[in-house]
Amino acid sequence: MTNRYKIMIIEDQALLNNMIKKTLEEYYDVVCTCSCAKDMMSLYKKYTPDLILTDVVTLNGANGIEYARDVKEKYGNKVKILAITGIPEITFLNMARSYNLDGLVYKDIDSESRLFSIREVLKGYTLFPGNYVYNKENEKFKNLSSKEIKIIKYLCEARDRDEIAEELNITLGTLKNYITNILTKL
Repeated sequence: MTNRYKIMIIEDQALLNNMIKKTLEEYYDVVCTCSCAKDMMSLYKKYTPDLILTDVVTLNGANGIEYARDVKEKYGNKVKILAITGIPEITFLNMARSYNLDGLVYKDIDSESRLFSIREVLKGYTLFPGNYVYNKENEKFKNLSSKEIKIIKYLCEARDRDEIAEELNITLGTLKNYITNILTKL
């Protein structure tokens, strides 16, 4: 049996929490889900996940980024933290960056993009809107076509698959094939 990464999900919207959990369980061990960021530290100590996927604003207005900062300060790079938000607010983006979180993505991204984001953060990349996960000098990216690099850029910008396909003048099926090829190359 291969070791799978452990993930903790903090999301106060039950439907979204369950949807994310179901998507991730195929690839990762979801060790815990909860609805309030205030529980992040105690749950991290209990489950020691490799990655925490946390909502920016959870129950009772708890700020997931602030609680994530506390975990990062105590445990550093032992844990990756990816914030998710439904509010494209520059304040959250700046706060996540300044607190050394590993990324921030929008809730409305599709499952493929969410999986891609988690995979890249677990590999050690940071992922913020406008800060693409790739480094052109990286050897792995030299094997990617310019269209594949554009697709990565658009995924990092949390663009919808329909929008990406339209922008590149390709079908959704072709886009899915490109994404599969990208994941294989990386």
